[in-house]
Amino acid sequence: MLEWLFFLLPIAALSGWLAARAHYKKKYRPQDLKLTPEYFKGLNYLLNEQPDKAIDVFIRLLEVNSETVETHLALANLFRRRGETDRAIRIHQNLIARPTLNSSQRTQALVELGLDYMNAGVLDRAEQLFLELLQQSSPPEQAIKQLLRIYQQEKHWDKAIEMAKRLQPNKNNDIGILIAQFYCELAEQKFESNPSSIAQILKQAHAYDPNCVRASLLDANLSIAAGNFAKALKTLQRIERQNHHYIPEALPKLLNCYQQIDNLSAFKSWLEQLLERHPHMTSARLMLSQIITEQYGRQAAQDFLYQQLHRYPSIEGLHKLLMLGQNSSQTLVPLIKNITNTLVQKGDRYSCHNCGFSGKTMHWQCPSCGHWESIRPSEIHLSNLEKLLESSQ
Repeated sequence: MLEWLFFLLPIAALSGWLAARAHYKKKYRPQDLKLTPEYFKGLNYLLNEQPDKAIDVFIRLLEVNSETVETHLALANLFRRRGETDRAIRIHQNLIARPTLNSSQRTQALVELGLDYMNAGVLDRAEQLFLELLQQSSPPEQAIKQLLRIYQQEKHWDKAIEMAKRLQPNKNNDIGILIAQFYCELAEQKFESNPSSIAQILKQAHAYDPNCVRASLLDANLSIAAGNFAKALKTLQRIERQNHHYIPEALPKLLNCYQQIDNLSAFKSWLEQLLERHPHMTSARLMLSQIITEQYGRQAAQDFLYQQLHRYPSIEGLHKLLMLGQNSSQTLVPLIKNITNTLVQKGDRYSCHNCGFSGKTMHWQCPSCGHWESIRPSEIHLSNLEKLLESSQ
């Protein structure tokens, strides 16, 4: 029996090898293996800066085997990143024309084609394509995001709000802050044409972001325009609780309201309390010095600033102090005034806490990074003295 066993083992091994060989030939037919040299040929064209020939090779391969869709998508994305948008569009259009694509692959190709149009600046065609994708039972999130991007660029705030709500219906998140800014943009658009609708629009802005300072400023403008200065004061004072960094934007409006109700003494008391809570707020200190000047004269305001600057030095405070004083020195004081005036004029009044962008004008959307409500009023710090002096030369 043992001898027979040794005799049968080689036969079993040979038969197993033959069966495996037959299975391999059946599974991997020669026509399937022809893909490999064709792909190498296409890659060779690509490496030799012959992208048109490479595209032709890969498109022919698609016609042979639709399982190469992912490769074509990757190739098209490569062209789009290189700025060759027309080639990316050509690949994606050929993919979409394939009847063998499944629904998932077709959706992906349509999204990529829409991104091609976005990259090419053809926003109307991109919008049409993404809107078609929204008709699906489960529309791709990328289509909603790109439509949101398009409507922001075109300043179609109603449509931007609709897309943002579809993207994330919850209110207590970053999308809620974004929607509030869109409502503020819409309110500013309708301030002249349809002022009666603004109150309801701003109510929606506060609903999505209770701490929206911009909506409060617009609310105050409405109250001031209607002559309701008490309501405007209440709205403006709320900004401290929302985000005290934006109080400098509210101070001129507060001054106007207190002047209209003829109660600058109350404004002076409010500013003093504000500085107790935020002692480094130079803008409030300068506003208080202005009130003191009107009520008690220049000397009283000068004495106040002189004491304050010892504890809280600032370029603006020094400049204001010099403007209030007398030219007791014919050379020194005018020179210092000229320097501080240069610093105040050339210094950037606003800065983005997200990307560092700075400028002299308030933007609710940063021109550099595109973030909303990331730019805040800033003050000229002594650390910037050297840079500002160099830029003034």
